Amino acid sequence: MSRALLREERLTPEERAARDSARPQRLPADEQLRAFEPLLRAAGWEVEVSAHPLRTRLDAFHSSGAAVMITADRRRRSNRGSASIYILHPPGSGAWRRLRSVHLAHFATRLHLPPDVRDHVVPVSKCHCGKVRHPTAARAAAALAQVAAKRAAEGEARPPERRYYRCEADDRVWHLTSAISGYTHPVPLADAFPDPRRPPTIC
Repeated sequence: MSRALLREERLTPEERAARDSARPQRLPADEQLRAFEPLLRAAGWEVEVSAHPLRTRLDAFHSSGAAVMITADRRRRSNRGSASIYILHPPGSGAWRRLRSVHLAHFATRLHLPPDVRDHVVPVSKCHCGKVRHPTAARAAAALAQVAAKRAAEGEARPPERRYYRCEADDRVWHLTSAISGYTHPVPLADAFPDPRRPPTIC
């Protein structure tokens, strides 16, 4: 038996209660996420929050093109859940980075990380659509305009890309589509209700 377990067994109920009361209480995932909203707004970011019974997502956009996304998932770690923070450096292109909450205020006000903080690139995407991935709605909108202009100039017969949408499988990805409707879930249902028997979502 480990030393930690031995110490735990020797604690009286009163000692265990005193220890637990001295620990800082971790906020539920939703409260962690919403606590960052005033900080971002005060720094001049435009903030949008979407909620789902299992997940809440905060999207923040800066005039420089930088972006912040925070997801609160109540399925992870405990019944309280956990909040994950992702950032895109200006001008909002490249790969999403993971960010610790203690560094969010620095990034929100200065648009870069502290010099002693490592860049943690998110290496894997849940998206298996096979389509081109755009990191933000703004980047997808710009790509949509470029594609429309190119096809008009070249006279392509293919149906034009009509709009962009958020990938149902990965919050950090946007795609273009020629479909008039569909893909309108405010919070990706494939991620909110994972089914191990179901193959990866095809957008």
